[in-house]
Amino acid sequence: MKKLTRSQYKKNLLTYPNKRSALTYLLRRPSLALSALFSKPSYFCLNRLLKKIAGTNMSSEAWNHISDNVLRWASQNGLKDPTGELRLLYLIVKQCEPSVFVETGVAHGSSSSFILQAMRENNKGHLHSIDIPPKEVPADVATTSKGRIHTMTDGQKHRITDCYQVGDKIPEDLKNRWSITLGDAKEKLPQLLKDLGSISVFWHDSLHTYEHMMFEYETAWPYIEKGGLLLSHDILWNKALLDFSKKVGSTFYVYRNIGCIKKI
Repeated sequence: MKKLTRSQYKKNLLTYPNKRSALTYLLRRPSLALSALFSKPSYFCLNRLLKKIAGTNMSSEAWNHISDNVLRWASQNGLKDPTGELRLLYLIVKQCEPSVFVETGVAHGSSSSFILQAMRENNKGHLHSIDIPPKEVPADVATTSKGRIHTMTDGQKHRITDCYQVGDKIPEDLKNRWSITLGDAKEKLPQLLKDLGSISVFWHDSLHTYEHMMFEYETAWPYIEKGGLLLSHDILWNKALLDFSKKVGSTFYVYRNIGCIKKI
């Protein structure tokens, strides 16, 4: 997905045609707003969410110890987590010990790596991922001081930025617990869920439009086992998770731009 500028991001947060914005909703619930808008990884906000969904109460000392260890591992593998969102995924897997985890949207695989590392430490679980591979790089790409440039047939020059393989940041020693399905989630997700039968956790991180997010939530929800989790990234881009939580009659919890619904 194209990266938004700061001004575009703020506009996207604050304006939705004929809909109350998700941000406005959060600001009416201070505890959610605190979790969503905290500028740095917060022990308080992380622990609050973990208590709600996993029933655990982590001390600040334990958080600091885990955070230091995970960040050390991440640095050794060329990964970063400035917001704490990836550490949240890691902690959810560590605490909930899911056996079947499904995610949409992989890109380089940063989120996948943190999930898989927790699974390895648990000695339990398998991650099933779906993503659309990036466009193939044309053969006549020239590497210049301005980057990798492809000259179109009409003479226009196009900078190649999406040159990667899906999951290329996932450490090799974690891939024994990982399966990747390449293609559009609208086509691949229903069949994957049908084949799996039931899942422990679903994680949306693909196309962040209202329609696509609702499609994924509605498709995955029936397959999530009792006590399982629906997780979603970029929930402040629209009201999809808010509307879906009302539809299924469940509360959703927030940490920064990640939302979570526990299936009761």
